[in-house]
Amino acid sequence: MRPSRRRWRHARRGVATIIGTILLLALTMVAGALLWSFRIYTPPAPPSISVAVRTGSSQPAWGDPTDCQPWGTWTYPLTDSEKTPWENDWYDECYLTPTGNFSAINVTQIIISGVSPNNIPLTEIQFQFICNNASSTGGTTILVQGSLDSMVWFPGVSTEPAPNAPSLGYCGNFDAGGYSGVAGLTPANGTLYNRLGMFFPLIGSSSVLTVGDTLILYIHNGGWPITFLCVAASVGLYAASDCPHGDSATPQLDYDDYHGAPPWCFTSYNACDIMLTYTGNPATRLALIPVSTLAPPTNP
Repeated sequence: MRPSRRRWRHARRGVATIIGTILLLALTMVAGALLWSFRIYTPPAPPSISVAVRTGSSQPAWGDPTDCQPWGTWTYPLTDSEKTPWENDWYDECYLTPTGNFSAINVTQIIISGVSPNNIPLTEIQFQFICNNASSTGGTTILVQGSLDSMVWFPGVSTEPAPNAPSLGYCGNFDAGGYSGVAGLTPANGTLYNRLGMFFPLIGSSSVLTVGDTLILYIHNGGWPITFLCVAASVGLYAASDCPHGDSATPQLDYDDYHGAPPWCFTSYNACDIMLTYTGNPATRLALIPVSTLAPPTNP
C-alpha cells in the first residue's frame, strides 16, 4: 500500500529540519573562526615609573683622578721621601681603581620607587639633561644624553666606563666637556658623564629597571671640590705646565674640570630638566624633573 500524501509530507519536513540544523551549526563554526581570525589588535600599555628625590648629602667625585689623593697622611708640598709612595699609591687608588680619598661634592639622589611593568630594559631608558633656551640662539642644549645601562658606575669596582658611555656636552653656551682653568688643558676623561652623575643599579647584574635603582646627580650650587693636579704634576704624573700655580705642588680648588649641574639651572623652574624616556614600543616619557627642585640655590 502506498503511504498517504499526508505522511510523505511529514517525512520531508523532518529531513529539512535536520539539514537546517546542520547548516546552522556549520555557519556558527565559520562565524566563530572569522571572529577569531579578525580579532582587533590592542597596543601594549605604555610603561610607567615613579621616583623619589633625596637631597642634602654628598658623594666623592668618583671617576675624577685629579680630584683624588691616596689614603694616608701626607705633607703638602710632598717631602722627598713621600713623593714615590704618593705617586705609586695615587696610580693604584685614584687612576686604576677608584678607591682613593676623592673630594666630596653635594649630590641629590633620584631613587626609582615604582616600576610597571617590572621588565623595562635599561638599554631602552634614555637619560637627558636638558638646558632650556639657554644658548645664545635661544634654543635648548643637551648636557648629557645616554641610556641608563651606559651610565652605570660602581665606585671601587668600575675601572672603565661602558663602551657607549655618554660625554658631557653644552649647557647653553657653557662647554662642560671642554671646561678647564688652564688654557688648552682638557684632562684625561674630562668629558665623561660621571662629572655630572652616574647610575647605581640596586642589583649590579640586573639588566632591567628595579625599585631602588638610583641616579646620583652632582649639584654644583656652592662649594668646589679639591683637585690634586698640581701635586700629581710635581711627581711627574702630569706635565708641570698643566698646573697654573707653578711648583706650589699643593691641593687647589678645582679648576681643571667641572662637576655637577651648572648653578644657573637652579635660578628658575624652567631653566633645566632631567628627562627619562622609554625608547621601546610605545615610546613614552617616563619622568620630567625640573633641576631647580633638586636642591636649594645656595651660593650659586
